[in-house]
Amino acid sequence: MSNRTILVLGAGPGIGRNVTSLFASKRYNNVVLIARRADSLEVEKKAVEEAVGSRVTVKTYAVDTTNTEDLLGALDDADAAFGKPEVVFYNAARVLPSELFAHPVEDIEYDLRINVSALYTISQRYIPHLVELAKVDVWSRPALIVTSSGLPQNPVPQLFALSLAKAAQRNLVQSLSLTYTPEGVHVGVINVTGPVTPEDKIRNPSNIARKTWEWFEGARWKPSFEVEI
Repeated sequence: MSNRTILVLGAGPGIGRNVTSLFASKRYNNVVLIARRADSLEVEKKAVEEAVGSRVTVKTYAVDTTNTEDLLGALDDADAAFGKPEVVFYNAARVLPSELFAHPVEDIEYDLRINVSALYTISQRYIPHLVELAKVDVWSRPALIVTSSGLPQNPVPQLFALSLAKAAQRNLVQSLSLTYTPEGVHVGVINVTGPVTPEDKIRNPSNIARKTWEWFEGARWKPSFEVEI
């Protein structure tokens, strides 16, 4: 394992923890975790350290991704400590019931800032670096990976705000993929098509992480936009 960094936005239990821990155990000795709550970040840090062991160094930042100034400040600090990441894993979202015409427009706009605006800010910052990394480091696997769902294709009216935000997010990621995958950057989505539970044989966090790693590994030979689970 050489000196390589994975940046995780929206660190948390479930998919986030399992994907982060597996990727760190396979390749990345530096892990940057960003989430809104400092107490939950401590839990995630310990989980990654326990899963990977002493090989990994974890830095955490309690930041709301919709606060661009705070987000960029945290990224400045992380980049100074570890260098810019080789992989960006964007897992930030919130799942709240939303009723048509009763849900406040301010909450819709907030979900769009989480899923689209903040992701755009992250992409703007790191995609040029990932493109350059693909050119100068033949052993690198530069990637922007985004957690998605079946909502863009099959919206749920009771979750219409999240459905709307996820559809816009997928559109953005597709545009990034069409532009930068030919430049050597693996841009795509983990498309989890139903509820995630530990009991589900397919859509459990551990299996989702394994399938994501297999998809990511396969991108070295044949990139694809999504893994569907």
